[in-house]
Amino acid sequence: MSLPNAPGTHLQNLILDDKSTSAQKLSCLKTLRIVLKNLVDPIKASDPKYRQIKLSKVASRFDPCPSSMEYLQAIGFALAEEDGEDVLRISNVNSSDMEASLFELNAAIDIVSPNDDLEEKKSELDRTSSTLSASSSVASSTGGRMSEKQKARMLMEKKRMEEAEEAKKARQKTRDQIRQDKYVRENDENWTSKQSAACVKSGTGISTFRDKYGEH
Repeated sequence: MSLPNAPGTHLQNLILDDKSTSAQKLSCLKTLRIVLKNLVDPIKASDPKYRQIKLSKVASRFDPCPSSMEYLQAIGFALAEEDGEDVLRISNVNSSDMEASLFELNAAIDIVSPNDDLEEKKSELDRTSSTLSASSSVASSTGGRMSEKQKARMLMEKKRMEEAEEAKKARQKTRDQIRQDKYVRENDENWTSKQSAACVKSGTGISTFRDKYGEH
């Protein structure tokens, strides 16, 4: 089964919305992630409480990002009313659809997350690596040997540094692709919906929703 709409397109619009701040986008996306995590959980997904969203409770996070409402409707939610209050409700939950949408959403969160977090992490890894390298030099000059634990730690820190750098490059590449997708979508009359750049991540562990399930 595949979703009839294109949730990834609404994520792109949310990410590129110049009327909302990065902090507002991040808050909105994290709220959407909570909703989807509940729907991925088979126990919670069977509980009507987790298949419904009271708009009054999320208005402060969704209002600055209008595409969030379109996104929820694209994955199956519909507007309804309960006890005089507006709600969004999803009746049928397909776990495969929700898992694929959650992958996209996590990638979108990575894209809008501040670069400062990654830079701070990389700086910390650089300092740790320098300390370990110094320890290695001391051990060598004194004729001592590094323990297997020390060697393993050095390798782990080196790997983390490499992964942090790759993540930074992948995030920038995805931002560029999203902007290009939006430009083509708005200016090319022959444009047809293809891959959602919002769900592109480094590595091979995650593919797009439409790659997995097609688009109908």
